[in-house]
Amino acid sequence: MTKFHAVATAAVLAAGLMTATASMAGVAFDHKMSSVIAHVKADPNYKSIPLATSADRAWFFEECEALYNKKITKEQYLADGAKQFPGYDASFNELADLLTAA
Repeated sequence: MTKFHAVATAAVLAAGLMTATASMAGVAFDHKMSSVIAHVKADPNYKSIPLATSADRAWFFEECEALYNKKITKEQYLADGAKQFPGYDASFNELADLLTAA
């Protein structure tokens, strides 16, 4: 594990957004997720998505990666998020904007 990857993984774990996995995508996605995590941690209005189980975290990570890699649309990401975590539409919308921003 590279020093950056270790730091990024620690930041992700601290944010409670996902667990470290061997299947973590490329460096570009790691950088983007680190940026997204830093942004939402600094946003006092962001409503944290309750990723209480490893299954929830795995699902979340896969959805974020799929959106980032343009395998799903923002609309699909938002619909999937609303179905999995009702009441967190604004959180998923903010994440989608951050993940798709250049």
